[in-house]
Amino acid sequence: MKTIEVFDECHARYRGLREWLKGGSGSVRALDLGSPSSGYLWRPDRARACEYIADFERIGRHALRRPEWKGRLKLFNVYFLRGAEYRRAVRMVGVAEGTFDYWYAEVKRTVGAAFSRTGLFPPARYFRTRGLAASERPASSAATIARANEQIPQQGNAQGQGHPQDVLHEG
Repeated sequence: MKTIEVFDECHARYRGLREWLKGGSGSVRALDLGSPSSGYLWRPDRARACEYIADFERIGRHALRRPEWKGRLKLFNVYFLRGAEYRRAVRMVGVAEGTFDYWYAEVKRTVGAAFSRTGLFPPARYFRTRGLAASERPASSAATIARANEQIPQQGNAQGQGHPQDVLHEG
């Protein structure tokens, strides 16, 4: 998958989660019983959604941290994170439209590659890592240690007495 497509998918999830969290202020929304349902929309728990948003912003800023890329970082903050309208974002960044468009593509490529490298993409896997079923989770360290101890033969004590199960039978 191209890095621009990776960025677009992660950015769509970012925008959706921001809107969902912004709208979830505890108020009850009115239902329009005359319109059809939009269907089931999966949402992660609020804490995990906040983590995704923070990781998206942190990874993007980190990928654009080069001193000579201050303008690209400003574009990322203004246009992608804060959602400024295109014309307004061009004015806020302070460059010509052609430069803005070039930086726009460059930001998407660079940040998309960082999302692939750091595990933010694909979003489905990002959210699945915490919510694995018990059968899919790696064994806990206590259970692993207990199994390892069962497999290690017991050593005898100072008097040469070992555990009764450790007697070797020759034959």
